Amino acid sequence: MSMPLINRWHIAPRDGFDLIPSGQYDYVPKGTYVYGLASHFLIVPKNRYRLNLLPGMEVSDENGIGWITEENTSSGYDLLWGKETNLELFREEGGHVRDMLTGEIVDYVEGSLPVAGKIVDIGCGVGDLLAEVLQRRPDSALHGLDFSEKAIEGVRARFNSEHFMRHVIEHDLPYASHEFDVVFCTDVLEHLERPKLIASELVRICRPGGMVVIVVPDGDVDQFLGHYWFWNQESLSLLLAEWEPQVIRLPATREFLARILVPYGREAE
Repeated sequence: MSMPLINRWHIAPRDGFDLIPSGQYDYVPKGTYVYGLASHFLIVPKNRYRLNLLPGMEVSDENGIGWITEENTSSGYDLLWGKETNLELFREEGGHVRDMLTGEIVDYVEGSLPVAGKIVDIGCGVGDLLAEVLQRRPDSALHGLDFSEKAIEGVRARFNSEHFMRHVIEHDLPYASHEFDVVFCTDVLEHLERPKLIASELVRICRPGGMVVIVVPDGDVDQFLGHYWFWNQESLSLLLAEWEPQVIRLPATREFLARILVPYGREAE
């Protein structure tokens, strides 16, 4: 008598994925899968199973930094930005891909950076991107915000500056219109419920003739459970279309960078 299809195990390499029967909680050994109609199965990346907290449990970094940030809470990010060991692990992930990212971003826009401009980073963390900017433009006036109190403590200490504030990004940004020469927003929009509204805020706070730089992961391969939005080059271009962005893929990190040049004639807006 043949076994039901759902219980037949077959050795087959699936690099980076486990296949789990949809609606079931069977353990599927790594390197094996059950086969059947695609509608009956759920593909789940290895090591990215969601961690569910039971009553009385608290968010902890014991299971890795991914677990503490995927709920998009300031307390979770406090555990990242406020603990040096977690910050080191975060920077080391993917062969130091985040360090590569800050370098790639500034490499691409360096020719458009003013010599002594007023620059803001929306979602600045502890200031890694701004530190890269400062190496290239040491006379820059740096500003930033983040919803993590620990991030703001860290970035203020790093630059010995009070030009950084805690702010939860929901509907608006706490800056005057046309205040900055350059506005950065890196790996932030995909975490927000209203990304286009905040994109309009990024443009609003940039002076005419200035530059807005938005960076997001490649949504076609992004698997992080803390993200709400997953853009590719075409869909990111459509999201920002009214500001006529130039959208490119960064060569090493493969993230998408959108550069918006804010036109003159916006002073009355």
